[in-house]
Amino acid sequence: MNRRAFLTAAAATGLVSCATAPRRDFALAADLDVAIARAMALNAAPGLALAVYTREGAFVRGVGVTDIGTGERASTATAFYIASSTKPLTALALANLHHRRAFDLDATLAAYAPTAPFPAAIQADQTRFRDLLSHTGGVENGPIGYRLAFTGQHDPETLWRLLAYSETNDEAPRGRFDYTNEGYNIATVLTDRGLGLAWQDLLEREIFAPAGMARASARMSRAADWSVAKPHTLTPEGAAQRAYLEKTDETMQSAGGIIMSAEDALRWLELMVERGRVGRRQVVAPEVIAAVQQPHAQVGSEFEGYVREAYGLGWYLGPYREDRLVHHFGGFAGFRAHVSFSPARGVGVAAFVNSDQGGGLTDAIANYIYDRTGGADDAQQRFDEALANVAARRDRMAAAISTDRANRATRTWTLTRARTAYAGAYESEAWGRIEVAAQGERLHLRQGALQAVAEPFTQPDSVRVEFVPGRGEPIQFEGGGERPDGLRTRFGQFQRV
Repeated sequence: MNRRAFLTAAAATGLVSCATAPRRDFALAADLDVAIARAMALNAAPGLALAVYTREGAFVRGVGVTDIGTGERASTATAFYIASSTKPLTALALANLHHRRAFDLDATLAAYAPTAPFPAAIQADQTRFRDLLSHTGGVENGPIGYRLAFTGQHDPETLWRLLAYSETNDEAPRGRFDYTNEGYNIATVLTDRGLGLAWQDLLEREIFAPAGMARASARMSRAADWSVAKPHTLTPEGAAQRAYLEKTDETMQSAGGIIMSAEDALRWLELMVERGRVGRRQVVAPEVIAAVQQPHAQVGSEFEGYVREAYGLGWYLGPYREDRLVHHFGGFAGFRAHVSFSPARGVGVAAFVNSDQGGGLTDAIANYIYDRTGGADDAQQRFDEALANVAARRDRMAAAISTDRANRATRTWTLTRARTAYAGAYESEAWGRIEVAAQGERLHLRQGALQAVAEPFTQPDSVRVEFVPGRGEPIQFEGGGERPDGLRTRFGQFQRV
């Protein structure tokens, strides 16, 4: 079969994207299909999107299901939420503007936005956008980060006002690396206003549209008629269950707010490996691709077996065996993502799953690909060991969930009033609004996109809620009289309104 006929047939079957230009079929396709089948048989995730780019060939797969309830099959066009793997794309878009002199990464926050209500303590006249994107800005802002990623209780004016709640990071002052979402959030609160263009539209204009990424978006509303993977969490029996918490436009944020298909992940990998080119089109200048991979911060840590020596603009940098690996992973309730590439070898891997217990799965598949394409003699042994670890981790997590539920079931209510006394709205200027409703003997709490049915907790007049699936937290009602006049969360106090 000649090259044109191969590409036509491959595109029809979903094996490669027409926007890429692989030289020939992926030599390890059959072996990788076997590996994927073995990995999915562990039931660590209902669905998987996988893209592999090499200069010798490309490979994409969508396997499993988008939703265990409906049984919809995942495909190479199914969009998965990629969580913090968003950061490299946000940084790339701003770096691209910097290259064109339409934006200055080295501008200080005070120079760029002189009317922003930053406290003097954070030294906005010395903190640069480059610092925020490399996690060395020394700035924290919990209210902005929480509203953007979890509750969705915000609008542009609220976010601007909340800049006043920025604080210095005492454990990691400016110049020292400390990974957070908030540096990216603060950066785009400023650029949304300064550029007159929302960060979501910036990504579409600078990257998605030029690269032909038709199933990548920073807005869930754009995906109304797409196949979109749904979030899943683990049951005490080790099976998957649908999680209620789904992303909306309001909770897609610049540090973790993109959905993407395997087909578009392939384009992204090609963009990075081929120094800004996708097919015959130069989407981003080679200098920009090089710039985001330059180390800006020393990290010196290890995560899930990956050594992280430094951080660039949106990318971790470190060795993988004898190679240099550029990577960024992502995790949120119901999703895990792995994106990485080896510049020297011209190999890149993106693996997304719709389960928050699937991190080991994505890494195991990616490592197998790097080991096989690198000719490692122990590739199969390492993969076998990795799958065994995924299964063991799944069983440990399921056991921990079972034990926790059993312990919680022994608790008795400590509420001192009738349920209706707790009902009402409670507000915090920084953290937003919590609404409590009494439904018979149940208390239902809602904070924007978050909701939970209260369970008993250990302190007087306290309850446990699970706003984020798998992450319980106490709510303490405060004040005397017939009904509480406030409540306290792990963030601070809310007053009844």
